[in-house]
Amino acid sequence: MISGDVFVTPHAVRQFISRIAPQLDYDEALWAIIHELRDHGGEPKPLESGRGIRVRTRGGRYSFRAVIAPGDPQPVVVTVLRSGR
Repeated sequence: MISGDVFVTPHAVRQFISRIAPQLDYDEALWAIIHELRDHGGEPKPLESGRGIRVRTRGGRYSFRAVIAPGDPQPVVVTVLRSGR
């Protein structure tokens, strides 16, 4: 579960729209990413590269994996991938 705020890159929002929810506009997709990570994000798992973490969402309206890198002052959602289910 992700606690606290995250910065979601425009790239991540566009990938979410393209891969997960093409019916949403940009602002709706941004809200959906933040909401799903906050309320339905699982345990963070380190990336093999060691450059960040991956969080899988389940149980909400949208299932996806978010790649999150450290950032200052808050973590950064770099991209969104399909859940693999």
